Amino acid sequence: MKSMNKIYKWAIVPLFAGVFLSSCDFLQENPDSVYTDKNYYVDTKTLKAGVVGVYSKIINLYVINTDTPIFLTMLGTDELCYRTANTNVRSAVDRYTYTSSEGCIGEFWARYYYVIGQANVILDAAPKITDITEKDRNQCMGEVRFLRAWSYFQLVQMFGDLPLIVNKTVEFDYTVPRSPLADVYKQIIEDLEFASADGVLPTEISDGHANHWAAKTLLAKVYLTMASAKKAAKVEGYARIAESSEDLYGKAYRLLGEIIDNSGRDLLPEYEDVFKIENKNTNKESIWEIQFSATEPYGTQWSKEMGLANAGYSQTAGGWRYCCLGGQYAINSIPSFRGYYKHWTYDKRKNWNVMDSLLRYNAKTGEPTKIEPISALSGIKGTPAETDYTLNNNTKLVNYSSATKYRWGDSWRDYPMQYIYSNCPNNIIALRFADVLLMYAEAEMALNGGKVKSTGLNAVNRIVQRARGLNESGVPITEAETPGFENYTIESLTFEELMKERSRELCFEFWRRHDLARTGMFEHFLKARNEANNIKTNFDPKKNYLLPVPQYEIDNSGNKAGMYQNPGY
Repeated sequence: MKSMNKIYKWAIVPLFAGVFLSSCDFLQENPDSVYTDKNYYVDTKTLKAGVVGVYSKIINLYVINTDTPIFLTMLGTDELCYRTANTNVRSAVDRYTYTSSEGCIGEFWARYYYVIGQANVILDAAPKITDITEKDRNQCMGEVRFLRAWSYFQLVQMFGDLPLIVNKTVEFDYTVPRSPLADVYKQIIEDLEFASADGVLPTEISDGHANHWAAKTLLAKVYLTMASAKKAAKVEGYARIAESSEDLYGKAYRLLGEIIDNSGRDLLPEYEDVFKIENKNTNKESIWEIQFSATEPYGTQWSKEMGLANAGYSQTAGGWRYCCLGGQYAINSIPSFRGYYKHWTYDKRKNWNVMDSLLRYNAKTGEPTKIEPISALSGIKGTPAETDYTLNNNTKLVNYSSATKYRWGDSWRDYPMQYIYSNCPNNIIALRFADVLLMYAEAEMALNGGKVKSTGLNAVNRIVQRARGLNESGVPITEAETPGFENYTIESLTFEELMKERSRELCFEFWRRHDLARTGMFEHFLKARNEANNIKTNFDPKKNYLLPVPQYEIDNSGNKAGMYQNPGY
């Protein structure tokens, strides 16, 4: 891991110094503007440039390269698999055959600590600056504390106990031992309480900048994670959290209720509109988006890893990188996941999120020329809606059905080709209102003996109703018009069904691994995956609820007793 020493260099690289830009341009680094904290953070302009610099480091977790850490939150779940059996990083993550020396695990650790290090430098400098108003100072500190909390929250869910570094340091401090995860969560909560205090952050969405409701939403998700993980008792450290699961659920429930009642956020009338590129940063459902730009090389690469299976032009040298719909297509949706969409005729989310087709390109022009349904390719009679997704030998269905959730334009059949691998401008929608409604119902269920009350039920049924979509006149399609796709009742909305609803609604949004881990439901849902899919996992509940601490961290540590390995590795 030669790159690790480099990635831990916490020097400051401001981006377009001095502006809170209203577009994705703040992602474009100025390579000539390299400063240190000793001579740069002296006033409002330079401090705000430093804050933008911290945001720019978050996107490093979502780019594609040899040791891409993004796959740790996507593969190995009941939603996505890597169909090719080989020894690369995607296969290792999906099959749980990785070791403590796996590069993507090291990158996940190092890149988030890099964000934390940048944040710590800003938080050290901010109180010392005199040429700044208290409002601007607090906003800068609130945004950075939100980003530090986000980073520690991602890390603690994956690794458990962590080195807790909150002071300015130029390089990663290898003398710091792992702190109990209870202490890490305490720091996360302190940061988010500061960021979510009245008047610290603006209440409206401002492109990728953190806002008041994003901080409250993340804090509620933290409480819900602590509560459910303590209740599930799959990771030992959660038992040492002082508060009871009930108290933590209660805190999440109250925050989520406040967000629902007061944030002004709401579901968009149609599910697909949430993800269309033309609606980024502007829709009322989005709470916080991680920014990408159409300016090379600041576009997404992660969205190119998913898409319809493709043939022809897209398989020429480098071609798939230039075909915006056809992704690498070795990452596929799982038959048991597609089976979650029981109502294929009526649930519009299925038609947006997964397509069971092969897209053929013109070998000369690169234009889509033919779309073939998987039913025809696999020899299965009937339409995909009639397919038995439990068929274990349906390799064509597994091989060619992928995720089409992230796109631009009205239809994937009329997909424009103007974006290439390095300038796809899809944002990561990191927090959105639909998740708030689902978390609210989950917390209410936990506080009410395993059953929702009318408030939680209504929250989930808002999502179900939206999934029916609008008719040709723009009027919501009613429950009476979708036989078999009814609203939930208090009796039918079980915890397992709520977990499936989370998957139907939030699939491929980088939460499924966290959801399965915090609820202790990995074994249950992976059992269904393995029974309905030739591509099985080797998940071991005795160790795989956490990732291994990167081996280089243990090797380089100056505190061997304090930098211990997680069980099973």
